[in-house]
Amino acid sequence: MTATPNQMAAALAAAPDEAFADILVDFVTRPKADPELAAVFHSPEVVTRVARTIERLLTNHHVPQHDNESRNAYTERARRLRTALEEELQLAQVIAAGDAARASGRLDRGRNPAQRARRRLADMFPAEYTRLRREEEAAAARGRRTAKKVRRTAPRP
Repeated sequence: MTATPNQMAAALAAAPDEAFADILVDFVTRPKADPELAAVFHSPEVVTRVARTIERLLTNHHVPQHDNESRNAYTERARRLRTALEEELQLAQVIAAGDAARASGRLDRGRNPAQRARRRLADMFPAEYTRLRREEEAAAARGRRTAKKVRRTAPRP
């Protein structure tokens, strides 16, 4: 059984600092690899730790040079990592500020009652919500593939 996003967030929040930093660096270098991990890193339970860890990494993180890696390749890899960390820090700060504003009542939680109900159901039944969301995402992907196949097989004018 796979872990739900809430379980993943709890595990990341409890992870030791070095392990958390390693997972975070791996995530920012390949953000599209795991969309569920992105949702976990941007969750209110983890986002403040993400910001603190990135600030610590930016101030005193040394990127080791690989064997047989040229100086230019090393410099480029270190620059890309720093840029990715800075972008993720900016996003984490915006998310944390929004969560703080919602908690203090300065920002409306959303007027859409269906969206609020979905959020409450996701909090009450995280495993079922995750299963249903994956089913819907798979159905949408099948629909996109079918539409693409139809477009490709349609005669061109």
